[in-house]
Amino acid sequence: MEKKINRCLKIYPWFYGFTADLLFYIAVDTLFLTLVKNFSPAQIVSITSLSQLACIVLQFPILFVIKKIGNTASVRLGSLLLVLSAVLITFGNSYYLVLLGTIFHNVDTIFKGAPAVVALENNLDMMDRRDEFVRVRTSGNTAYAVITMLIAFVASYMFNLYAYLPMFGCIATCTLGFLLSWFVKDYSPYNKTARQERPKEKVKIKYSRLIVFTILAYSIFYLVVTSGQNEGKLYMQQHLLLDFDVEATALIIGVVICVSRVVRVLSNIIFAKVYEKFQDKMGIALAVLLGSAIGCTLFGSFIPYIIVKIFIMALGYTIILFARDPFKLYVQDVIFQNTPKEQHQTLLVVLEFGVKIACAGVGLVFSAILLSYPLSVVIALLFMIAVIEVLVTVWLYRAVLTENQKATMHADV
Repeated sequence: MEKKINRCLKIYPWFYGFTADLLFYIAVDTLFLTLVKNFSPAQIVSITSLSQLACIVLQFPILFVIKKIGNTASVRLGSLLLVLSAVLITFGNSYYLVLLGTIFHNVDTIFKGAPAVVALENNLDMMDRRDEFVRVRTSGNTAYAVITMLIAFVASYMFNLYAYLPMFGCIATCTLGFLLSWFVKDYSPYNKTARQERPKEKVKIKYSRLIVFTILAYSIFYLVVTSGQNEGKLYMQQHLLLDFDVEATALIIGVVICVSRVVRVLSNIIFAKVYEKFQDKMGIALAVLLGSAIGCTLFGSFIPYIIVKIFIMALGYTIILFARDPFKLYVQDVIFQNTPKEQHQTLLVVLEFGVKIACAGVGLVFSAILLSYPLSVVIALLFMIAVIEVLVTVWLYRAVLTENQKATMHADV
């Protein structure tokens, strides 16, 4: 058993690296949807929001299925859905087929996301290595960041050579991730939460002040991250096309993505060390960074000098990638340290559910706005939401301090 768990822990970072997203596609998504599928900005934004809305409806039925089939089977099913998503987006010849592919991608994150993380924690607990959770998760994020960094160096050239070539790479990497999923297994008794040894002693989740602020902070943060990456890149692309042709625009965006992926690698390497020192304050720092990123995207677009403009907007995009992974690890660790193990799977699903509600609701509003107003209005609203997120993370920080004080008092007693 120990040998099997150690093998699983070694494979986990690579599994996560190849299945965390639609590799290759994320490097050329706005170019592919705009220039190959001929979608408008409103259609592109609506695909994201409608797919999130569909997942909101499916969220709790999927959670019921996850509890029945267990973490191991859920991870494999989610990985298969990622492959189907890549195929539909690549070969779908209509808006609705691409939308269906995007829905599969979002459903994949439900099936695979929380169960994979919970399986990792359960396996570490069985080895009495729970303190290595942040390190192993950071290794997974680093693997993903390195893979996407390498892809970013070639994706734009592949797109200019043949627009579908990056999508073939996407299908190949998703297939590799699916094969790796067969080596990721939850060896603990908590694989299927419905089959615990003492099912009558289930702990009802109490949505305390800390949990509520955690869900709220996580939902708003990743609403801004998702919209900031998608709409921010589209916004930068619009400004580039005013001064450059399609090939040059693709290359410039490729360079921006390359730099941002290098920074993402550095972010994951640095985070584990910084987190040990500034643990409870990391949420506020990352929220401030995210707000500054959206500010760069918005205010940089008004600079008349194209080189300076693109540099500032690219800086904003890069900062988003820097803050993205560490915030997820921070929130997951807050949840794991302040709730019983039996609740972890459900709470991680609820976190993603909150993100989907936020993205779907705000995304539909953004889609409606884009029918009559330019993309700059959406970016301005996103900046206002980012400022609100800073305030929410301050409230979360205070809630964490309160829980820590209570825990210390109980320990003293």
